[in-house]
Amino acid sequence: MLSLTLYHLSLMLGFFICFVLFVFFTRGRRPISNILAWLFFIFLVPYVGIPLFLTIGQRKLGWLLVKKRLMFNKQRDQLKKDKDNPLEHLLEALGTLPTTYNNSVQLLADGVAAYNCMIEHIQSAKESILISTYRLGKDEVGAAIVNLLIEKAKSGVQVCLLLDTIGSLFMFPRRKLKPLRKAGGAVRYIMPLLHTPFRGRVNLRDHRKIMIIDAHSAIVGGMNLAKEYIGPTVYKKRWTDLSLLISGDAVADLISVFESDWKFAASRMEHKSYQRPVLQQIQTGNAVIQMVASGPDTIGDVLYDAVISSIYDAQQSITIITPYFVLDDGLQKAFMIAIRRGVRLNIIIPRKSNQHMADRVRAISLRKLHQEGAHIYFYKKMIHAKCFIFDEKLVITGSANLDLRSLLLNFEISCFLYSRDEVLKIKAWADSLLNDCSTNFKKPTIGRMLVEDAAQLIKPLL
Repeated sequence: MLSLTLYHLSLMLGFFICFVLFVFFTRGRRPISNILAWLFFIFLVPYVGIPLFLTIGQRKLGWLLVKKRLMFNKQRDQLKKDKDNPLEHLLEALGTLPTTYNNSVQLLADGVAAYNCMIEHIQSAKESILISTYRLGKDEVGAAIVNLLIEKAKSGVQVCLLLDTIGSLFMFPRRKLKPLRKAGGAVRYIMPLLHTPFRGRVNLRDHRKIMIIDAHSAIVGGMNLAKEYIGPTVYKKRWTDLSLLISGDAVADLISVFESDWKFAASRMEHKSYQRPVLQQIQTGNAVIQMVASGPDTIGDVLYDAVISSIYDAQQSITIITPYFVLDDGLQKAFMIAIRRGVRLNIIIPRKSNQHMADRVRAISLRKLHQEGAHIYFYKKMIHAKCFIFDEKLVITGSANLDLRSLLLNFEISCFLYSRDEVLKIKAWADSLLNDCSTNFKKPTIGRMLVEDAAQLIKPLL
């Protein structure tokens, strides 16, 4: 009798926990597919689903947003009062950083050129070097950059290195950064694996890649500091990627984003050791740039909303370059409507990425879009660049992939380019990739289709 009562009480407790989690789901802004995926795990496999949700299920920082705000530069006389770009209106309504108008931009689409550019800028630093990266490789590239940072720290340059715990801690052991700390450099890890129980933040990763030199120049994009992305010599297995070298007012906004992340990762005492770089107001060019930070430290889904809006606003063409292509129903529908409106949709993805499950998940979406008339181009090797081109009016590039993790979970930084010259340069680079692409859309076997169908259950969790 006692065992029956305990069984009944445990059953009621289980349903109560599931009910509480269900209420929590419906309160947050989550896609219905995401809710169904979590409910599937929680109700059918509660011993796995509930602990998993408590560990990785949270999508926003919640009350921690009060402690972490982006520091906007409100005193900028270049701001336009009457914007004729609806996307700028949307981003302004979402509380993003404002548009800047006197920037210069240089494309870094080659791993050797990007590496040399980074090394030259670090060597030339006189005041400060601020670096945020997802991955610091434990190879010769990561070692060379760390050794150079040690030299600059010894010479009195402020060196701040912000790393993601999962992306870098296991790749570049903490002990190897001790010489940098001893030299006077500072190293921080954002979003640690060990934290207060039931906060559910393990799944929220810092995916931003930012390098700022003397508050004058910045490198932002998709390249991590590892051999697969950059290096002093040609490497056959190196991935195709894209970053931008930027100077101008947009650098001040990148500093604001970096400082927000840095102070969030550091303790109160560590804040005192950080010296804000002195901004250098220099007229460098005419590139129109808006830096957009997105992720768990923003109130809404800024990047997701901007991409959806841009798809619906496109009139002639959309070009998507991304290593991982994982869509929810909203993005899938937006692309299909764009094709039916007569917009040409070009999708450039690797034939085989480094994430096998992501390749399985993307297959159904790609087939549906291909049937509607999308042009699918399979790049011959791994492409890690993230670039979305809408007509000849807008380029969105940076650290964010076109997948649900980048759009809804990760800390990301994106560069919105509005000036025609910069858009055309990046469009020409995108067109050059087609020479190394194939359009052979292989028909899947029945077994592969079953695997792809089953993979859809975990798509919202990727």
